[in-house]
Amino acid sequence: MQTSNWVLFFALLILFAVYLSNVAGRLDRLHLKVENARNALDRQLALRSAICSEIAGVEVFDKNLRNRLANSIQASISEESLDIHTQNEWLIESEVTKALCELFDKSFDINKFPNHKNLIQEAAGAARRVKYALTFYNDAASSALKVRKRWIVRSFKLFGRASMPVLIEFDDQIPHGLEYF
Repeated sequence: MQTSNWVLFFALLILFAVYLSNVAGRLDRLHLKVENARNALDRQLALRSAICSEIAGVEVFDKNLRNRLANSIQASISEESLDIHTQNEWLIESEVTKALCELFDKSFDINKFPNHKNLIQEAAGAARRVKYALTFYNDAASSALKVRKRWIVRSFKLFGRASMPVLIEFDDQIPHGLEYF
């Protein structure tokens, strides 16, 4: 083999190594983005739980709906304390959303509760932030999954020891009575 062939071979080998390094770096950044988005989602869910706990303590709202909200929040808090994310956690978060939607349905009028306007507006903001955080997380997770499915990433195990991102699905709708706050 001639020297020029060896030089070309090593140049291609170096280019391939640089390409693999770039893909691995991109995947690492995507995993970091997924982790940060997951932490943001957890913070927003905790904030929503705190606000919903306050709402459950307000006696001017329907007692049955307040009890249902309080039970959902209690289940949510106990599930969060496990530090293990399960499908059950997302079912519980869906229950919190459903309880909020029933409490603040289409017929809800904030003007009937002048002493609690700030709390209701905080609940609207928390519901909106949970929706956004879930969207950001799922976008980041789907981007990471898309890169991880590429054959070159799987063949050279460029994902390292990072766990496989999981898409999260739960009911994250904003209650109709809180849509415009």
